[in-house]
Amino acid sequence: MSRISSTESDGIQKYNDYFKGLYNRNKKFLIISAAFYFLALFIGLLIGYFLPSSIEPFLLSIIRTDRMFVRQNGISTLSILTHNLYSVFLTYAGGIIGIITAAILFLNGFTYGSFLGYLSSNHQIASTIGNVTPALYIIYTVPHGVFEITGFIIAGAAGFRLTIAIVDMLRSDSLVSDHYWEFKDSIAMLGISIVLIIIAAIIEANITLHLGNYITHLL
Repeated sequence: MSRISSTESDGIQKYNDYFKGLYNRNKKFLIISAAFYFLALFIGLLIGYFLPSSIEPFLLSIIRTDRMFVRQNGISTLSILTHNLYSVFLTYAGGIIGIITAAILFLNGFTYGSFLGYLSSNHQIASTIGNVTPALYIIYTVPHGVFEITGFIIAGAAGFRLTIAIVDMLRSDSLVSDHYWEFKDSIAMLGISIVLIIIAAIIEANITLHLGNYITHLL
């Protein structure tokens, strides 16, 4: 039994060391990715709050798109996961050019922030749970949003890691194999983001609505 425990302990330590190294090697990309997202969220929040009429057509178009998606696909773990995985892979693949990854991160953060700012300016959006207030918007997005947003930020970092790997390879006129660890790191971060997106989809499809209803009944 002690041998098994020792083996398990060694395995856990090995994984801890790997993820710690992965984080340390790519910390700047994670910071840049998070900065893009939250800067966009802040800008969206300001525009939504102070210039609600200017952002309203953009928000209404997103609402129409989301409602069409729900009518066509329903709300299920698979439908949500498929939609979000597409965005994650696009965010990662955008690293081939770089600016695409930054643009997707910015758009995601800006959208969330502009909705929150718009609702905070005493404007309302009708939904299946009634008129959405800032509090309701947060309640019904945070449970899965914590995993989803983190997943997108890590996917963005993976995309930026991919960008630098390609730039380093072209600049030094070297082989792909010479930058193996850079590409490996980007794939590893993509894998982590996919796991988080899967968790987010499960929560959004099966827990968020019920949890949100429970919390609103307590308020």
